[in-house]
Amino acid sequence: MPSNQYSENGEQQHTTNQEWMKFFDAMDEVFFSYDWVNTKLIQVSHGCEILYGYKAADFFANDGLWLELIHPDDRHIVAGEDERLKQGNQVVNQLRIIRKDGTVRWVERKIVPTLDEAGKLIRTDGIVRDITNRKESDEKHVQSDSFYRRIVEIAQEGIWIMNENDITTFVNQKLADILGYTVDEIIGKTPYDFMSPAEQARAKVRIGERKQGHKAITDAIYVAKNGKEVLTNLSANPILDDNGQYKGALAMITDITQQRLDEESLRKSEANLRTIFDNTDTSYVLINDDMTILSFNGLAQKYSQAQNGKDLVINQSVRDYFLPERLPYILEILEKVKRDGIADYELTFTKSDGTVKWHNVRWLIVKNNEGQHCGYILSNKDITEAKLAALERERITTDLIQHNKDLEQFTYIISHNLRAPVANIIGLTEILSEPVLDAEMKHEIAQRISLSIKSVDAVISDLNHILQARKPGREVKESVVFEDICTDIKQSISDVIRREKVQIICSFEEVGDIYTIRSYMYSIFYNLVTNSIKYCIPGTAPFITIKSFKLQNKIELRFKDNGKGIDLQKNGHNLFGLYKRFDTTVEGKGMGLFMVKTQVEALGGTIRIDSKLGEGTEFIMQFSV
Repeated sequence: MPSNQYSENGEQQHTTNQEWMKFFDAMDEVFFSYDWVNTKLIQVSHGCEILYGYKAADFFANDGLWLELIHPDDRHIVAGEDERLKQGNQVVNQLRIIRKDGTVRWVERKIVPTLDEAGKLIRTDGIVRDITNRKESDEKHVQSDSFYRRIVEIAQEGIWIMNENDITTFVNQKLADILGYTVDEIIGKTPYDFMSPAEQARAKVRIGERKQGHKAITDAIYVAKNGKEVLTNLSANPILDDNGQYKGALAMITDITQQRLDEESLRKSEANLRTIFDNTDTSYVLINDDMTILSFNGLAQKYSQAQNGKDLVINQSVRDYFLPERLPYILEILEKVKRDGIADYELTFTKSDGTVKWHNVRWLIVKNNEGQHCGYILSNKDITEAKLAALERERITTDLIQHNKDLEQFTYIISHNLRAPVANIIGLTEILSEPVLDAEMKHEIAQRISLSIKSVDAVISDLNHILQARKPGREVKESVVFEDICTDIKQSISDVIRREKVQIICSFEEVGDIYTIRSYMYSIFYNLVTNSIKYCIPGTAPFITIKSFKLQNKIELRFKDNGKGIDLQKNGHNLFGLYKRFDTTVEGKGMGLFMVKTQVEALGGTIRIDSKLGEGTEFIMQFSV
């Protein structure tokens, strides 16, 4: 081998053949020579720096550098290498090295030994070349071949290849499993051997088309080894040589027997579900994730026409069926559905004929097999009959409770307010039967009897007023203007207002009137105003405010004064009781607040109180509209 231009000390050495030196230094392969007698590297080419990243001087300075650069996992490859060289055997191997920059490369090494006449190893010459690209290419081919072989064997489709004479030359295991045969039992036979006579005729037509170069996707029926028919989907392609001559066919075959059974079962199930879907008493609308309508039943269409005046249309946005002012509420509901999975509420609307309908509306989330949100179900059920029945039960229950309270009140009145005057009458009547009574005594007894009779009459009159308040009777409802009522009351008690320096401030900007029975509303206003004046703080001019507020579906009235106030903790439970009085410094019967509450409830309203001793009182009433 020609000597290299670099020696151990790194000085330039001239040889007799400069052209050969230029040639070896210009090559990417690494050429080297090793002196086994003096155990030292005697020459190495420029290629070492390209391949290893180290200069020739680095290898001269460290004879063991080449071994250090071998990948740790491949060092076993060079084990025993010296012994083979000493026996005069060439060494050829492939391994990985780690370059100076840390990258890994594949190399092929070939080392040729030189022995002296005594058979002793005196020198080795070698060449190292980079085979990384070739190695990676080979590896890719191996992986590719393995990959395709694996695809064929693990494919979910059966693979069937036959030659130009319709003889089977290859099938994979999947095809054998579909037909219930072994691979060897199918090889060498024709596809017709696995078909009924009727199917054979159809198959010959199909294969004839393959021979004309046509592809096709069709269904085919085979007979399995157990005698059962197997329905398959077949994708067939002709195999042509370079000259376009037919050399056979390749078919990909999928067993769809169970699929067809499942599809038929699904069709029956869907038909049954659709029958239920269309005949239930609940309307349903199926909506996808982007809020477009997927499906709906007949009742949903009917409700949409009645409530929205619109026909439901598949693929139309469900947003189009809600009023703009209601859409934000619906979007809030959908956020709740996404969070909780369900949301429901009651909806009421008035038909053109004036009848009120109640509906229960429910939104349900729909998830796919992976648990991901994919849409909604909107159900709507007419609950008018049940709602009216519930409201009627509630009304009857309320009436019964109130009637029970009335009986208790009437029992109390009879036992306390009637018993005493009646007992007086009885006793005085017995005294009148005494023969010794003079005229003056008889006159006094008669006066006492008269007073007792008047007391009984007053109680009976109070009871009559209460009964009338409970049952409004034939009084008609009308539009009652709050400002007009206040004006009438101010005029009727103008002397008291002037004497007591009463201030009444009215504010009815939010709502100015209510559709109700005027006499009842007047009585409520009158009793609350006079009550505030009656229980004012001595020396302090009464100050009364009356305000109205518009709530979602109610009207709220608030009467507030600066009077004495009430100890609610002590007297709150008896506040609206009949003949209940908590301030005996002022004349009264305990009828006013009882009548207010009675009339408010007769008008379908509610009343509550907020008060503190010395800080005044506020009455809050709410009426449905």
